[in-house]
Amino acid sequence: MLRIFSAFAPLLICASVGSAAHLDVSASYRMRALSYSNLNLDLNNKNNHSFISNDARLGVAARKISLERQGGGESTMDVGLLLHALGVAGSTVSLQSPLDGAANHYPSADLTPFIENAYLRVNRLFSAPIEGTFGRQTFKLGSGLLLDDDGAGLTGVSLIGELPWKGLKAGGFIFNDKNPQFGAPNSLDLFGMILAWPTEGSWELSQLFERDRSVQTIFGCSFTDPATGLATTCLVSKALRSFTSLRYQINYGPMMFDGEAVLQRGAATPTGPTPAPNHITYNGNAQVVRAKWKQPLYKTGQGIARIWIARGSGDDPSTKTSDEAFFPSRGHRFNGLERAGLGEFFGATPYDAYGGNYSTSALGGLRQGNSGIIVTGAGYSPPAYKGLGLDVDYFLFQAERIRSGSRTLGMEWDVRLRYAIMDNFTLSATAAIFRAGTASNATRNTSRKYAFEVSGRF
Repeated sequence: MLRIFSAFAPLLICASVGSAAHLDVSASYRMRALSYSNLNLDLNNKNNHSFISNDARLGVAARKISLERQGGGESTMDVGLLLHALGVAGSTVSLQSPLDGAANHYPSADLTPFIENAYLRVNRLFSAPIEGTFGRQTFKLGSGLLLDDDGAGLTGVSLIGELPWKGLKAGGFIFNDKNPQFGAPNSLDLFGMILAWPTEGSWELSQLFERDRSVQTIFGCSFTDPATGLATTCLVSKALRSFTSLRYQINYGPMMFDGEAVLQRGAATPTGPTPAPNHITYNGNAQVVRAKWKQPLYKTGQGIARIWIARGSGDDPSTKTSDEAFFPSRGHRFNGLERAGLGEFFGATPYDAYGGNYSTSALGGLRQGNSGIIVTGAGYSPPAYKGLGLDVDYFLFQAERIRSGSRTLGMEWDVRLRYAIMDNFTLSATAAIFRAGTASNATRNTSRKYAFEVSGRF
């Protein structure tokens, strides 16, 4: 407790002595009772888990601290600190595979608070319309498909400013972190730029570079070892990956549309002199579309229909030293100790899911020989009744590339009941039923997830 108070004390002092400063305090807590059945998609080895997850935050920020006036404008500074704690109760094995993937993403997952945010933010930097944030901060690039801290925070610098032409905005960022898919030695630099311009909707062009220094296997890449004459898996010591994204959003009356397309390129350096010509290339792509339609219904309120379409390229096994599998290192994948993809159980992104394979033979979690994910989904929420809402969603999952047989990974129905009091307090209960496709398991067995949540914030 003394350590926590010591962390917040400098902000309290800044707020008390800073000219025209405002002190903001925030807190949130989310408790979820969770039950997973058959995470391995195999009735002979189900891998069931039940536990209670805790997700708590406590933040304080001193805002609008006046700085020196220059060039006729006033610059202000914000100083923020946010503590985040994640943990589980009720199970001694709840963070084993595949749940440990989410736990490894965060600095700690035993309910010990870690620093999610510790930053300085300057508004009107150099008396220009530029906002600069320095330190550990929350950051999402576009929709989060390429880069999202997912509540862990990223340490570095981000800048965003207005350009003098037609409402254009431009920004840049640089962060240093780790690649959560691999162990030591591990260093991941993330840097890039953003250009946004408003039209009838909103366009956003993003460029992300990943300089990855973790030693890793390139799955699907192989070469003939001249010493043994045998096929050998490619192992690299460093990689530079490039992601170029174009996103378009529009809200038009009752309709909302959000689409994003990405090209991935890059190269990696093998740990030895082979394969020739001593480098491995990346050549992936992905597309995501989300749409929502709000429709007033006679005397009952407003219903909401929604659709999702997502696709990530898979690896082509015929190209031995090229990796076509789309896979950003820090894309949006987690919400606390759970996956945050499409489908409450399967949790699919265009590049990974709870696919039943959690060994080191693939990053995406899919069965051996499957790569890339295609998701189509639709859902509907009827008008709320006395504050009680209902969401019903259906998803179909397919592999983008397969060695043989069916592409179908599975299908899922999600049903959620929710009750909210403004934005401060929420109760919800969720049931998800996933049936494996033959690409996941030939027996097409069933998996389930049940969740009950209580959350509040101020």
